[in-house]
Amino acid sequence: MQANRERKGAETVRVAVIHTQNTLLSGAISKYLRERGELLPQRVIGNSVDEPFLSCKSVGAAVLLMEVTHVPPFTIEERRATIAKVKSACPDCKIALLCDENADPETAEKVADLKKIGVIDNFFYSSVSGEYLAAALEAM
Repeated sequence: MQANRERKGAETVRVAVIHTQNTLLSGAISKYLRERGELLPQRVIGNSVDEPFLSCKSVGAAVLLMEVTHVPPFTIEERRATIAKVKSACPDCKIALLCDENADPETAEKVADLKKIGVIDNFFYSSVSGEYLAAALEAM
């Protein structure tokens, strides 16, 4: 099945869709992924709640990384709705959430709970290094 992959030169590369409120953060994650070369990053720019879903669907994403904050469309409720849409359209896409455990411990706890009940495949705290995050996304 060709889903979850995009042609890059002569090789096939998996695509990672990244949607964060912090564009510097998404840029840094994209940089680490490009340097490692196993996932082709596609940054979602904009604040439409449907943008991560539409991007995943259009590229057949292998991985979706979304930041969770208190600002729409980055709230936990909106992310859950996006997750449901992505899982319906791209059932093989692995989904990870990223949050700031120091600035918002309540949201961090909710994100961890989503992993425990199987709604997401993984989660990360924003305090992890970019190198670790890129390696962990590739391993998904």
